[in-house]
Amino acid sequence: MKRLKQIFTNQHYIYWLFLFMAILPNIIMFFTESTSLLTRVIQIVLPLGFYGWALTWARKPGKMFWWLFWFMFVDAFQIVLLWLYGESPIAVDMFLNVLTTNPGEATELLSNLLVSVVFVVVLYGSGIVMSIVSLRAKTTLGDKFRRVQRRWSIPMLMAGIVLLTANYFVDKNFKAQDDVFPINGTYNVGLAIQRAYKQSKYEDTSRGFTYNATATRNDSVPEIYVLVIGETSRADNWSLYGYERNTNPGTSALDNLVVYRDAITMSNTTHKSVPTLMSSAGCEAYDSLYHRKGIITAYKEAGYQTVFYSNQQRNHSFIDAFGSEADEVVFLKDKVSLMDLTNTNYDDELIDYVKKRLEQYNGGKLFIVVHMYGSHFNYKDRYPKDDAHFKPDNVISAERVYRKELINAYDNTIINTDKVLSGIIRQVEAKGVNSAVVFTSDHGEDIFDDERGRFLHASPIPTYYQVRVPLLVWTSQKYSINYPDALAQLKAHTNIPVSTNMVVFHTLLDLSGINTPYKKNNLSLCNKEFKQHSRLYINDHNEYLPLDNCGFKQLDIDQFKKHNLQFP
Repeated sequence: MKRLKQIFTNQHYIYWLFLFMAILPNIIMFFTESTSLLTRVIQIVLPLGFYGWALTWARKPGKMFWWLFWFMFVDAFQIVLLWLYGESPIAVDMFLNVLTTNPGEATELLSNLLVSVVFVVVLYGSGIVMSIVSLRAKTTLGDKFRRVQRRWSIPMLMAGIVLLTANYFVDKNFKAQDDVFPINGTYNVGLAIQRAYKQSKYEDTSRGFTYNATATRNDSVPEIYVLVIGETSRADNWSLYGYERNTNPGTSALDNLVVYRDAITMSNTTHKSVPTLMSSAGCEAYDSLYHRKGIITAYKEAGYQTVFYSNQQRNHSFIDAFGSEADEVVFLKDKVSLMDLTNTNYDDELIDYVKKRLEQYNGGKLFIVVHMYGSHFNYKDRYPKDDAHFKPDNVISAERVYRKELINAYDNTIINTDKVLSGIIRQVEAKGVNSAVVFTSDHGEDIFDDERGRFLHASPIPTYYQVRVPLLVWTSQKYSINYPDALAQLKAHTNIPVSTNMVVFHTLLDLSGINTPYKKNNLSLCNKEFKQHSRLYINDHNEYLPLDNCGFKQLDIDQFKKHNLQFP
C-alpha cells in the first residue's frame, strides 16, 4: 500500500498521466481523419510539444492541469464525438446542439453512449483527482526533470510550428482552424458563441423586415395550405420510395399525392434545416436568417390566418422565432416540466390540434405549419406501444448488434409519421376547398448501415442516409380542378434532383398564389419556370458546398448510384 501511494503521489507519474490525457484524442485522430499525412503529423507534433512544455511551467503538474483544463474538457468531448461518429473534430453544430437539445432527448442519447461517457468520466475524472493529489503533495517536479522535458518539448513545438507554416504552401485547402485539433475545436467554440449571441439578437436584427407579400387570388376564395415538417425521417425506409416493408399505408392510399424521388436536405441538423425550410435562406447566404422573418410572416402579409403546432420543446432557436410569428402558437411540450424526462407526447396529438382548428374554419385563407418529433432516437418512445407493427423493438443499447431492433423501432416511427401525415391530409380534404399539404423531413439518420458503424445524425461530415429525405406534395380535388397547370407541373418535376431547403419555401408560396420579391419561380416545383439547380450542402461553418466537396465517402456515392440518384 505504501508503494502504491508513492506511485500515485509521484509528480513525475502525474506529469506523464496528464500528458497522455491531453494528447490521447490527437493520437486517435491520426488514424481516423482523412486529411493529409503531413496534417495528421502536425496534429501530433504541435500539441504534444505544447503540452509537454506547458506542463513544466509549474513545479506541480496539478496546477497546470487546471490551467489546461479547457483542453482537457475539449479532449473529453472529442473522444465521445469520435466514439459516436468515428471521425472529425468537434463541430460548431455540436456545441449548438448542446444548447438546443431538450433534457429528455439528451438523456435518451447519453444513456446509449454509456461506454464512451463512462470512459471519459473515469479518465478525466481521475485527472481531477490526481491534480488535487499533486497540489497537496509535498514533493515537486525537480528542476532536472523539467529541463529534460523542455529539451524535447520545445524543439517539438518549434518543429510543429514550422510544419504548420509549410503545410499552407503544400496544401492549398489546409487551415489550422479546420484541420488541427484542438485548434479547430477551440475555434469552433468561438464560432458557436458568436452564433448564439447573434441568435439572441434576432428580434432586433429582424425587426422591420417585410416580404411585401400579396395574395393574387380574391380574398373570398377559401384556401388551406399546410407545411408538415418531419424529423429524422430518411426516404430509404418509406415504402413510397421502394422500401420492402409497408411503412406508408396511409399516404400510399391518397389521391393526388406527388412523390419526389431525388430529394435531399442541405443540412443534417435540425437547427439549420428547419429554419431554411421555413424561409428563403436555402438559396441565399445562411446568415441572411439573422435579418429576416420566416414563411409564416409572408402568409400573414398576404392575409392568411396562421397557425404553428410543434411537438418539439422551445430551445431559443430560429424555429421558435419563426413559429412564434403565427397568430396561434402551440408547443405541445410547453405543458411538460423540463425535469419530467419520461413524459412522452406522441405526434398523434398533432392530428387532434389540426382537427380542432379546422372545425373552427368557416372560410377564408388559412396556413398551418406542423413540426413533428418524428423519428428522433430513442425510436421506441416515438409511438404508442399498441402501434408497434414490427417487433422486437426494445433496444437495449445503441450498438450494431441491436440493429434489427433499432430498424424495427425506426420503421414503427415511420408508420406513425405516415399516420399523422395522412390524418392531417384527410382532415384538410374534408373541408372541400382549394388546399395543399407539403411534407418533408429536416434530415435522415444513420442506423449502422455499413462498415463505418455510424449512428444518429448531425455528424460533422454527412452521409447519404442523413441527407436523403422524403418530399411529398398533396393537393385537394378542388385545387386540382381549379389549378390543373400547377398539378401538371408538380408531376412533371418528380424525377428532377432537388434540395428541399431550396424548393419548399418557393413552392408553397406559388401553390398559394402569393407574390413577394423573395419568391423565385425557378425554384417552385409547381411553376413552368422551374429549373434544376446545383445541389449544395451547408457545412459546419455555414458555407454552401457542392455535394462532391462536403465529405461524402465512396460508400455514400455508391448509395446515390444504387438508388439512381444524381451525384453530385
